[in-house]
Amino acid sequence: MTPRRTPFDGMESMMSRMFHTVWRDLESGVGMGYDGEGRMGRGDIHLTIEAGDDGYVVLADLPGFERDGIDLRFENGALTIEAEHTVDEDDETMSHTRSRSAFERVHLLTRDIAVAEIEASYHNGVLEIHVPVTDADEGAHRIDID
Repeated sequence: MTPRRTPFDGMESMMSRMFHTVWRDLESGVGMGYDGEGRMGRGDIHLTIEAGDDGYVVLADLPGFERDGIDLRFENGALTIEAEHTVDEDDETMSHTRSRSAFERVHLLTRDIAVAEIEASYHNGVLEIHVPVTDADEGAHRIDID
């Protein structure tokens, strides 16, 4: 004998999927930063931040991005990493463009930063940023990547 189905069959599964989706979306929004131009940082970049006596070392994984496609800035106590990469592929049957972008904002508000002394390098898909501390606030500064 086949059990009789009710409208409530499958409701537990549906509710479980719904709560999983809601929690996943909420978790991905933790630590979001607004860039002032409508873009939000959603943890697109895997970051490691180490704080020491002389400042911070920030490591950002950006595989597949070119150094020239990465914009790195420090302003108002926040380090902003923005990267973009576009690949155009053409063959006889179609044209295809793939684009990737990443955005992350890291707030370093606990100490004064020696803005003019921030250094960055990019090797094998890893952006390494050295952020030294000082006793005076120096404002905004664009950071060149070696």
